[in-house]
Amino acid sequence: MRDVVKTNVKRKQSTRRSRRRQRQHSAYLILVLVLVVGIGITLSMTLMFNVQDIIVVNETDTPDTTIVEYSGIEAGDNLVRIDTAIAAERIHANVVYAEKVTVDRIYPSTVKIKVERAKPIANISQSYGYLLVSTSNRVLEELKGSPCEGLIVVYGYNPAQGTIGMYLKSEDEKRDNVLKTITAAVDECADERIQCIDMTDQSDILVRFGDNVIFHMGSAGDAVYKLKLAAKTIECINPRKQYRLVMVGNNQISVLPEKEEAFLRFTREGIRSESDREEESIETTVSTIDTSYIAVRTTYTTTVPMEGTTTSTYMP
Repeated sequence: MRDVVKTNVKRKQSTRRSRRRQRQHSAYLILVLVLVVGIGITLSMTLMFNVQDIIVVNETDTPDTTIVEYSGIEAGDNLVRIDTAIAAERIHANVVYAEKVTVDRIYPSTVKIKVERAKPIANISQSYGYLLVSTSNRVLEELKGSPCEGLIVVYGYNPAQGTIGMYLKSEDEKRDNVLKTITAAVDECADERIQCIDMTDQSDILVRFGDNVIFHMGSAGDAVYKLKLAAKTIECINPRKQYRLVMVGNNQISVLPEKEEAFLRFTREGIRSESDREEESIETTVSTIDTSYIAVRTTYTTTVPMEGTTTSTYMP
């Protein structure tokens, strides 16, 4: 009798069948992944991440509750679906003294609103009074009487638009940049002696220091340096006499003694008057104070801090 030998027979799997199974398996995984993501998004935009707390950091006089109303955000709103940029813009548009508005999402259920107060920087002279403006040239108030004390008065800007809450616009667009440059320079110098500025002639801007000095600074270019150089020059002259300072080149100032009757023409109604454009026959002696441009810039170097980024910020 013959011994029976068992043999295992293995069938070779078809290559096509194997590839088809792999494709089906991948499609199944993709489908499951899509379903999971879809369910997650649906839950996050409906049941999860709903607003429970609204934190307001407010530097203006507008009540916190009013700030929240302007934002349009309410308790129960979905945190994911909130448009923080639009909320910030609404607040900025309705709060005149809001210089910068930031709206942040803080998961899982909090919104933080930060409103920074605008800083008044200058009184802009116009036909019926003055416009109080911020560092960004936004109109904060209309002053029909006297200008705001402690701030410079700017003449010769010629505003074409001066509505409260709007940004100042001049009849000449170039004056907008000149105004920003000048006001920023005055703010950085923080010299209380600067009383008013006449920018009627953009190539010969006049700055009044105290009651006895008129400074012809030329153009608005390098305004910070020019103002600080003028301030340093004033320390070397007689405080009881009137002077006219003239910027010469990049690093010199000419000092011209001024007769009282000529100086008094620079009145509160404006630094420059029509008679100032006439040739004067006043004999004056001219002395020049020469200061190294590089040395002065080194002496007055300031550091401007970098601002951090935020989730959504509205600051034109």
